[in-house]
Amino acid sequence: MTTFEPGELGQSKADLAETLRTLRRRGRRTQVWLARCVNMSQTKISNIEGGKITPSLVDVELILSALDASPALAARITSLARTANTQWQDVWSQRRTGLEKKQNELAGFERSSTEC
Repeated sequence: MTTFEPGELGQSKADLAETLRTLRRRGRRTQVWLARCVNMSQTKISNIEGGKITPSLVDVELILSALDASPALAARITSLARTANTQWQDVWSQRRTGLEKKQNELAGFERSSTEC
């Protein structure tokens, strides 16, 4: 059974990536082995562990199951995955709706305005 100190689990995509990589390494498993077990490519596992992509909750559950994570640890990592997915979705959601463009337009108006 693998255990982590409370401070090892943070609240970001990078922390999720590091936690999953550490869990796999502590289990003395390779990315190739894990990829085969969860029916993903080794490249996807590498990208997840490197923080290049945010794994879905299903991906995280498959990885945790393959690595035989304890229920308590799995619950904490799944919670971390939810946070990482929510943060990621919020950024992309804002970009899709044009919020960033509107904010830049307003900043431009603010810079060009003068007091009367």
